[in-house]
Parts: sequence; structure tokens; C-alpha cells
Amino acid sequence: MTRSGLAVNPGLAWYIGSTAFFLVPGGIQMVLQPWLVAVYLEGSASELGLLQTAGQLPMVLLILWGGLLGDRVDQRRLLIGLQTAMAVPPLLMAVLVQADLLVYGLLVVWALIGGCFAAFAQPARDALLNRVAGRDIQRVVTLTIGVQFGVQIIGFGIGSLAETTGPAPLMLAQSLLMLLAVAATTRIPVQTSVAAHPRGSALKDIAEGIGLVWRSPAIRPAILITFAIGVFFAGAYMVILPFMVRDLYGGSAGGIALVFASNMLGTCTTIFVLMRRGGLMRPGRAMVIGSSISLTVLSLLCLELPVWAFYAVVYIWGLCGGVSMTMSRSIVQEASPDSHRARVLSVYSLGMMGGMPIGALLQGACVDAFGVRAAVLVPVVGMAIVMLLIVSRTQLWHVRRGGVLPSRADPAAR
Repeated sequence: MTRSGLAVNPGLAWYIGSTAFFLVPGGIQMVLQPWLVAVYLEGSASELGLLQTAGQLPMVLLILWGGLLGDRVDQRRLLIGLQTAMAVPPLLMAVLVQADLLVYGLLVVWALIGGCFAAFAQPARDALLNRVAGRDIQRVVTLTIGVQFGVQIIGFGIGSLAETTGPAPLMLAQSLLMLLAVAATTRIPVQTSVAAHPRGSALKDIAEGIGLVWRSPAIRPAILITFAIGVFFAGAYMVILPFMVRDLYGGSAGGIALVFASNMLGTCTTIFVLMRRGGLMRPGRAMVIGSSISLTVLSLLCLELPVWAFYAVVYIWGLCGGVSMTMSRSIVQEASPDSHRARVLSVYSLGMMGGMPIGALLQGACVDAFGVRAAVLVPVVGMAIVMLLIVSRTQLWHVRRGGVLPSRADPAAR
């Protein structure tokens, strides 16, 4: 694979710009929500776990319907409407904060509304990528994920200002950035021809997408391991890390932002290397190795680490996570047929999002029951068991670039 630079066409450039503006508010939210619960309202780990679950639960319940809608309507128009609507809730929350009416219940409602919008926006955005990507899907997916994590670090930086500015200005910034995402999305070229796909009943079409995923020896294990990452790694990321910052290192909004940024900086480093290298020929093998190293690195957080070592471990954890995330998305994106792509990608998103509420509740309860350090061992042991099952019972180890498996006659398949 060539190491030369990736050609970015105008449609892809506007897609990346739209994605950047869309995701910076999410980076702000990732810092703002834990800070509002743990510091501003002085809540517990279980309350933070419940709030994180409330944000992900609508994704679990609605994202397959979002994938169906993404296959049936123009994804560009759908995103314009959804992003416009998503600019409203943070604006209303800013008004409530200024009126000193913020309570924990309002945060839960805000998270639920945001999750409902995201369930329809994410499959459409994922499917739209193939329309503007060109031929080198794995490399474009890697670039897009790098942008996603890079701009979220900007969001973390903005969110770290919560202690200084208060939450209301950050909520206003979220609303403005979402409107900028709308403006960028309108510049993505209109699709000139749309392939006609026969429509059955909604449930039948959704079942077709799920069935395609389950029958695919490349897509199925990639989504199963993604679900496990959502349960064990994302749960630790969303709940355990903020409480480590607060309880072990005396940090606040700035410390929460820094720990999230350290992890994502590690992911961005991996993505930069993958872009320079031109991708990987065996993404399934890379997923297995990356996830196995991740659980080893995560186990170090149960030790009494100085603050610099804590952030270093989180950075290395992000390095490993970058491999698993980019390769899983590449496998699914490349192996999905055009007619079912949004539905297949919605199942992929369900794999991650379906695991995150379970992980958030599990990790919140474990922190309250065992303490923040001992709670780290739960995702480590859980992920180790999943990895052994995936390697022994699926063909993920042999999946090649393009989402294909070698023939049985190929010695490399053994």
C-alpha cells in the first residue's frame, strides 16, 4: 500500500468538516457531564453510571431504526434536519443553569434526548462516508476516526473551562458548533442518482440487516468484540477514570479533561501511524492483538501510580484502543453492501452503544462496592474471557483487508 498522501475530494473535505463540528460538542459533553455530577452536584459513581446509561440507552433501542431510515432516505438531508434539532437542547439547558434550576433529573432528561437524536444521526453519517470516500475505504475510515478523536480533544479543552466559566457558556458553545455542523453538511454534494432498493416492512428490513451481519464471518466477530469493548473498556473509560481523577488525584474539570485527552491522544497517535503506513492487511489480527494489549495496560491502573504514570498508562491504553477501533470499523465498512450499509453500520454502532450502558452501570456499581482501584480488575478479567472466546470460535484472526477471508486452500489461512 502506498505511503503517499490521501487525496481528499471536496465532498470528503466537507464531510470531515461537518463531522468535526458535530463532534466537538460531544467532547465538551464528555467532560461536562462527569464534572456536573461528580463536582458541581457532588453525586456518586452510581449516579454518573446511570447518567451515562441514560445517554446510551436510546441508542440501543432506536439505532436499528436509525439505520433503516438511513438506507431509505437521503442521508445528507437527514443529517441537516437532525443537527438543527440537536442545537436546541444545550441552549435550553444553558437557560436553566442561568436560572439556577439545574438538578440531576434534568441532566438525565438531557442525556436521553441527546441519545435519541444520535441514534438516527450516527448511522446516516456512517453510511454517508462511503458516498464521498472514494476507493480506499480503510484509509479514509482511519482518517475520519482520527479527525473524530482529534476534534474531541478540542472539546475536552473547552470542557475543562467549566470550573472557570461555569456550565452555561459551554452549553451555548455546544449549540453554536452544532449549527456550524449544519452549515458544513449543506456543502456536501447532493447525490445525483440513487439506486432503487425494494422496500419491505420496517421490521423485515431491519431483520435483513441483522441477518447479513450474523451470516458474515468477517463482520460478526468484529461486532462481537466491539460490544465487549463497549461493556468493559468504555464503561471503565466513562466512569472509572473520572472518579480516579477526583478520588485519587484530587482533580476536577481540568483533570477529567486531561485524562480523556490523554487517552484520545494515544488513539490519534496510532491513527497517524496507520495513515503513514497506509493501513493494515490483516485488520482482524490487529484487533485481537490490540485488545489483548489493552487489557494488560488497563490492569496497571489498579496499582498506586504517581500522577504522571497514571496519565502515561491512560495514553498507552489509547494507543491500543486506536487499533481496535479503526480496524473494526474498517472491516464492517468494507464488507457491507451498498443496499444495506446504513443498517449494517447501525448494528455495528449498536454493538458499541449496546455495551456502554451495561458497562457504565456495572463499573459505577463496582466503584461504589469495591473502590475505584479494585474496580479496574472487573473489565480486565471480563475482556480477557471474551478475547479467548473470540479467537477460539471465530475467524476474526484471518480476516484480510476488504473484509474478506482467505480460501481454505491458502496456507496463510491456517
